[in-house]
Amino acid sequence: MHRSSFLAALALSSTAALAQFNVVIPDGTANAPGNGSNAFPWGTTASAWPGLRLMAVYDALNFTNQSVNMPILINGLKWRPNDTTGAVGGGQFAQAIVELSTSPTGWAAVTTNYATNHGADRAVVYDASVNGPVIHTATPGSGAWTPQSWCVDITLPVPFLYDPSQGDLVIDVDYPGTSFSGSGVGQMDVQNSLASRIFASSMYPTANGTTLNHGPVVEVSYSPAAGLYAAFTSDVTTGPSPLTVNFMDQTFTSDPAGVSSWAWDFENDGTIDSTLQNPTHTYTACGTYDVKLTVTDTMNPTSSVTKTAYITTDLVTADFDDLLIAPLVVQFTDTSAGTPTAWDWDLDGDGLTDSTAQNPAFAYANANPVNVTLTVSRLCGPTDTITKTIIPDQVITTLFAGGNNGGPGWSHLFDISVTNPKGIEIHDLDICSNSAASTPFTLDIYLTSDSYVGKEMTADAWKLVANASGTTVAAATPSPATLSNPIYMPPGDYGILILYNGAQPQYTNGNGTNQFYSNGDLALSLGIAKDTTAGPFGAGTVFDPRVWNGTIYYDTCQFTSSASYGYAGEGCPGSLGVPTLTPSADPVIGTTLSVAVDNLPISAGIMMTGLSNTSSVLGPLPLDTSAFGAPGCFLRVSPDSNLLILGASNTATWNLPIPNSSSLLCVLFFQQAIAIDPGFNPAGAVASDAAGFLIGN
Repeated sequence: MHRSSFLAALALSSTAALAQFNVVIPDGTANAPGNGSNAFPWGTTASAWPGLRLMAVYDALNFTNQSVNMPILINGLKWRPNDTTGAVGGGQFAQAIVELSTSPTGWAAVTTNYATNHGADRAVVYDASVNGPVIHTATPGSGAWTPQSWCVDITLPVPFLYDPSQGDLVIDVDYPGTSFSGSGVGQMDVQNSLASRIFASSMYPTANGTTLNHGPVVEVSYSPAAGLYAAFTSDVTTGPSPLTVNFMDQTFTSDPAGVSSWAWDFENDGTIDSTLQNPTHTYTACGTYDVKLTVTDTMNPTSSVTKTAYITTDLVTADFDDLLIAPLVVQFTDTSAGTPTAWDWDLDGDGLTDSTAQNPAFAYANANPVNVTLTVSRLCGPTDTITKTIIPDQVITTLFAGGNNGGPGWSHLFDISVTNPKGIEIHDLDICSNSAASTPFTLDIYLTSDSYVGKEMTADAWKLVANASGTTVAAATPSPATLSNPIYMPPGDYGILILYNGAQPQYTNGNGTNQFYSNGDLALSLGIAKDTTAGPFGAGTVFDPRVWNGTIYYDTCQFTSSASYGYAGEGCPGSLGVPTLTPSADPVIGTTLSVAVDNLPISAGIMMTGLSNTSSVLGPLPLDTSAFGAPGCFLRVSPDSNLLILGASNTATWNLPIPNSSSLLCVLFFQQAIAIDPGFNPAGAVASDAAGFLIGN
């Protein structure tokens, strides 16, 4: 590739003595400090860590915005302290490696995999064990700071060719924790724009994480490139065989006549396969191939470049999805990349092959977590394996992570939206506790309608729906909690309160924000924890946000056809308190469902039963009944069928004979009672809590 603009930029001499230039990146920091500081990459001795690695990837715009838009030879790198750091005595790093490359992904798409962030031109440009220790000079501190206060200055033994038009620049600094000797180093200058970092510190050499818009300020010393530099790329580097690859020449030459010849060796076997500038080649057999390009021009020595293991055919990456399709039956779907031709599944974690089908289904004996392993391959290509822990049940899991510990008697509150149109039935929980192993605990589980917000200390707004018990496995480890009875939750919005007794709950701080988890059946909105040492609704300290750590195990009628009855919304207190609905049993086909209503002042009421809890002939639900003379009460079910119920001792019972017909399975109803309470309010009535029930087996 002939770049004639280079000739206008510089008149080349016949010697290698080219003019030296400097550019400071990130752009905008040549004459001003960055807008942040960090200990990376040279601002720490790493004495508290096993080592330190900081890969910074700089957007090519940092160069082109400063008129560096031609290939350059990078000759040196300098770093400077932050403008507010104090004076330090400096020292030296006896072991340090600096690598440069052209990023294949771009600065905004980096990952914690250092190797994949590096380009094919990756090169060690400075090795302290070979080229001498990296010197961190003493710094006078912020009082004498200038934009030219460079404290680390390295000259590259061999210049690195970088072309901004080919991608972003990677600067990778790596040294072990025992490398530094001296009196000290300080915070480094960084700029939060057009760069990213990948860092390893406490987890060294494994990366701790990535940060976008974060790059140390570096002065890059360079010369415009002169000579002939073979370079190429291709449209693909891997795929199933036969694999057709289009190669694109990217050679740079300072010869005004351009490149005169190309010699391509697609297998690097010594045989020239093409002399075209941009050839196409098909790899018919699976394997890994080196590719070599040799170029000539009329004024420079011949140049060659070999990219090792550049083309790999039939490479696959294992992956799969899992879906519960029936109780304890999971359908597995291969989602591996690279079109595998062979599959090996260990579906029960025993190390043995259970299936060689691409997409098997498997029936499990119980709902315990199990490790599922898939190994895939294509033709003669290498195998790839992935293992995932799955739970053969309907579940939703939040983060099992520590960081915030409560005490016995603490509660956790969050919101649940049930989106499954038939509702869900919770049968077990896992909790994360800070208590030691083998600590017995119990949970009290309360529900309220709509949301917990504003109801934290209003006992009448909550209903105790179940208890749970268990024994902790270990601190910060999921511990099973078995419910005393399943909790059926019809579709709708709820607040939940879980009171911990015995065990100490462990929460996550949420990184300053609430967190949300959802699947096709329900969604959790997490975020507040409360100290309730005075009882579940007593005054206490509020910590916000806090994220509940746990797993909810549940069933749906679509899978089980099970009959269910459960709380659907709060009622309002009358002269005897809040009337409540209590079923005699679940609504099974061929039986009679009986529902008792208590707290009836004259032992009489009206049972309303309907098909909806969102709309009625009176308008959207819930409906505020203040206009009807019952302030603080809400209609929560559509009054499609209304029946006067009479009883005694402030209780009345409603009965529903259920035909023995399978057509009624999973039919959902809602109900709420009107308690006649003369003189309590203008309406002379209040509302019970609401319920939903599914007819089933």
